[in-house]
Amino acid sequence: MLCSVALTGLLASTAMADATTLRGTILAIEASGQVVVNDGATAGVPTMTMTYRIAPAPLFKTLHVGDHIVATLDSTTSPETLRNARVVSSAPLVNAPSPIRTVEVLRVGDKVPQIPLVDQTGTPFTFTKYFGRDVVLAFIYTRCRDPRECPLTSAKFGELQSRLRSRNAHLVEVTLDPAYDTPKVLARYAGIYNADPAKWTFATGRPNDVLNFDAAFGLDPFVDPRFGLIHGETLAVVDPRGTIHDLVYTNSWQPSEIVASLDEVDHVASNPLARLDLWLSQAAVAVCGNGVAGFDGFGDLLVVLAIFAAFGYIFWRVFRAIMSNARES
Repeated sequence: MLCSVALTGLLASTAMADATTLRGTILAIEASGQVVVNDGATAGVPTMTMTYRIAPAPLFKTLHVGDHIVATLDSTTSPETLRNARVVSSAPLVNAPSPIRTVEVLRVGDKVPQIPLVDQTGTPFTFTKYFGRDVVLAFIYTRCRDPRECPLTSAKFGELQSRLRSRNAHLVEVTLDPAYDTPKVLARYAGIYNADPAKWTFATGRPNDVLNFDAAFGLDPFVDPRFGLIHGETLAVVDPRGTIHDLVYTNSWQPSEIVASLDEVDHVASNPLARLDLWLSQAAVAVCGNGVAGFDGFGDLLVVLAIFAAFGYIFWRVFRAIMSNARES
């Protein structure tokens, strides 16, 4: 209720300005709290497959693969948000868009799976290679053209590379498109971001192995002929024992926040404001739903405080007016 008033309500006029009705079929439910929907009736736009956030959050648990839904599309968030989704019918998918993977989705405290991968130099490895080092892990594919997704992740990894150069830490980006992203392709992509192989690995491998690794982090990319791969966002902070310390299911994180998370892993003095900001952003998504995932953590808090202050002031003025009228009568 708090978030509905403070975050959604405050921005309702802006959101509704860009809102349209979406009708589509749910193709997948992702562990990151997003849904993959194929639609064909959004303001006359041809059919497409996209990943959407769900708001309010409790609705997410009521949705299933094969549900035909009607929802309000809010294009002011990234990814876009489906608000107040309503299931109008449900039927099993005749042709599943991707193979069903039975990989168990990992949580904080789990070990990174030792699935065989190959780096951009063609060298095979598993995550045991990074035991003894902190690892920041994310997922991209080289053909992604949406500047808000993979290119943004890799650009922020570039900043992390600079910040972590003197630390015993390593960056890993695993492809979501192993059939195309060969070591040679990844090496070319790494060059775009001036990646140092000693600090930053781009991983591929046998497609089934790679896609199982992706699925372990809640990612099961879908192919759309017009838009490429449809996928969610996951970033993991891994400690030197290969244990997941943090999972971030949004691309709104900042390098300073990830550095602060690594400081916490290493038990060194960290920036408490950056840690708090990351925690607030994650808490906002958990409590308010994915529609607030693009907001800044401190921004969320300030909006909430501002709303409370405004309601408090209005209540105080009304109370004074009532008491004044009571005394006069």
